[in-house]
Amino acid sequence: MTLGRALGFSEDLLIEIDENYMGSNKLTDAEKAVLYWAEVVTEKLYQDAPGRPSQRPLAIAKLKKHFDSEQIVELTLAIGHFNFWNRFTDSLEIDLEDEKTREKFDKSTNINKKDYMEFMRSCWWNNGETKIGDKNVG
Repeated sequence: MTLGRALGFSEDLLIEIDENYMGSNKLTDAEKAVLYWAEVVTEKLYQDAPGRPSQRPLAIAKLKKHFDSEQIVELTLAIGHFNFWNRFTDSLEIDLEDEKTREKFDKSTNINKKDYMEFMRSCWWNNGETKIGDKNVG
């Protein structure tokens, strides 16, 4: 929800998306198709499971009403990237949403590269030290 807020989405819309995006009258059919695809990819609903067939065919059919193949690939890449990023940061216990970081998102959708690099360099595995190669520089 932090990213949604940073992008200017209203609290009402964020709650509606979280609770029942398919029933929303605030989203277009194309937006609902993208959210459904994101859910299918993220929750691995593209795989058959006991008692639950793959949801991939239905999700792809909904996407194809609004997007061409190249756009579907780009959407899937973006969804996969965010899934990767969440698994990466969660597994390394990198908390990107502490109060100070949330304030940065609240102020702008643009992330300052210098601030981002400083944050990543300050992660727990660096013990607060900045290194370039094997040299401690800060």
